[in-house]
Amino acid sequence: MGLLDSMFGGGTNLMLTLDRPTGSPGGVVGGNVMLTGGKKPFKLTKLRAHLIYVNVESSSDGGFPKVDARVIGEQVLAAGMDLAPGGQYPFSFRLTIPYDTLPSAHNTSYKIQVIADIPTVKDPTAEADFRVLPADDDRFRSLPYNEVIALFPGLQAQHEEPLCDALYKLFLECYSDGQKYMEVEPLLAHHMRTGTVRVRRQALQTWANLVDNRVQPQHLQSLYAVANTPGLDQETFDEVIRAACKFAEEGAITMVQQLARVPDTHVREQVARCLRFDAAARFQGKRELLISLVQDPEATVRAAAVGALTDFQDDAQVVYGVANLVDRDPSDDVQAAAVSFLALAHDRGHGDLALTVFERHVQNPSERVRREVAEVLHWQPAAAAQRVWALVQKLLQDPSEDVRRAMAFQFINMERFPQFLPLAQWCADNDPSEEVRREALRGLTRLMPVRQLVAYYGQKLAANPTTDVIYSIISGLRDHNRDREVQQLLTRLGQHHDPDVANAARDALTG
Repeated sequence: MGLLDSMFGGGTNLMLTLDRPTGSPGGVVGGNVMLTGGKKPFKLTKLRAHLIYVNVESSSDGGFPKVDARVIGEQVLAAGMDLAPGGQYPFSFRLTIPYDTLPSAHNTSYKIQVIADIPTVKDPTAEADFRVLPADDDRFRSLPYNEVIALFPGLQAQHEEPLCDALYKLFLECYSDGQKYMEVEPLLAHHMRTGTVRVRRQALQTWANLVDNRVQPQHLQSLYAVANTPGLDQETFDEVIRAACKFAEEGAITMVQQLARVPDTHVREQVARCLRFDAAARFQGKRELLISLVQDPEATVRAAAVGALTDFQDDAQVVYGVANLVDRDPSDDVQAAAVSFLALAHDRGHGDLALTVFERHVQNPSERVRREVAEVLHWQPAAAAQRVWALVQKLLQDPSEDVRRAMAFQFINMERFPQFLPLAQWCADNDPSEEVRREALRGLTRLMPVRQLVAYYGQKLAANPTTDVIYSIISGLRDHNRDREVQQLLTRLGQHHDPDVANAARDALTG
C-alpha cells in the first residue's frame, strides 16, 4: 500500500492469493483473501471478489483504442462486519467463470480483484492476473459446486443408503476426473465428521481419492482430525491409514512413520500393505520405512513390507537383502513373499540371483514356499529355459498335490517355452491327481501345435473322460476357435448330452 493509501485508507490492507492462475469457461477460480484492520475500529460495509474482463481493440482511425472492461463474476465475502484495529480476517472465494467467456489472448485479459467497502477511508483493493484457457486445455478444471451436486445428487441425501451410493460413485469417478469435483471437498469433509459409521467410512474413502495428488495443509488437518476421533472403528481407521499412505509424499510421511511404530500389529501390517498398493511408487523416506518394517517382530508385517519393496527392484542392496530373507527368515510367509519379489528380478539384471534362490528352495520344507516358486517361474525369460526346465521337472514331482497343481496351472502362461511340451503332456497323462492333470491338459493349448492339440484332445475325449476333464478341453480349445478343425470339435461337443457341457462348447465357439 502506497503512502497516500496509508494516509487515506486508515491503515487497512488486503492481500490476495489464487489457488491457481488459470481457469476455463464453466470452471471455478478460487483463492484466499486476508483483510487487515486499520489503526482504529472500522465498519466493513461489504467485501467483494470480482472476475474482471478487459478487451482492447485498436481504433481504425489511429485514435485511442477501444477498451471494454467489465465485471463478469462477483461474490460477496462479508458484509456489515466490525473491524478491530490491526485485526486479521481471512476469507476464501469461489467464482464461476461464465461458459461464454473468451480465452485469454493478446487483446483479451482477465484479473481477480477484491475490494473492501469501508466508510470514511479509501477502499483497500488487491488484484491478481488470471488467464482463461479453453476447457480442453485446462487440466486443473473444477466444476462449480451446483454442477457436481447435479451429477451426484445423493451427496445431499439425508438417508444412509442413497448417500453412500453417491459417495461410492464419486469415489470411482475420482480415479480419472478428481480435479473436476474438488468443489465438493468441504461437503465430503463434513460427512467424514458427522455421518454414521458407514457414511463416515465411505466419505473418507471418497475424500482421499478426491484430494490425492492435490493435498493442501487443510486436508492434512482434516485427516488428523478423523484419525483422532474417539472410538473410531477398525475399518474406518484402515481408511485413515490408506489415506495417509496416499498422501505420504504430499506431507503425511510423518503420520505414516508414526503409524508404522504403533503397538497394534494390524495397523503396522496395514501400513505396509498400503505403502504397496496406495502410495506413490517412490517418495523420500519410503525405502527406509519399508526396510524398518522388514525387521518387524511380526511375520505378517514383514511379509507385507517385502511385497511393498517391489518398487525398489532396481536397488541392488534391496534385491540382495530380500534374497537373503528366503534363507534366514523363519516365516514361510516372508520367504514366499521374497520369492514373489524375485519373480521379475531378471528385468533389473538380477536373473542369476533369482534362479539361484529358486533352485535352492524348490525343495524348501515349506509347501507354501515351493508353491510360490512354481507360481513365479512363468515370468522367466526364454534364455533361462534350461534352468527353468529343471525346476519345472522337480516341481511336477513334488509330493504336494497343491504344488504340482500350481505348476501345472502355469503351463497356460508359458508359451515362450514350447520346449516344455513333453513335461506338460507327461503331467496331463501321468499325474495321480485328476485336478493336476486337468490343469496341465488346459495348459497344453499354449505349448502344442493346434493340429496336434486337436488330435490329442480327441484321444482324451474318446476315453470317455469325466465332465471336468471335458471342461478343461473346451477351455483349451477356446484359444484356437478360429481354426477349422477346432471349430469342428467344438461343434461336436456343442451336441453333448449334458446341456451345461454343450453350452460351454457353444460359448467357446463364439467367444
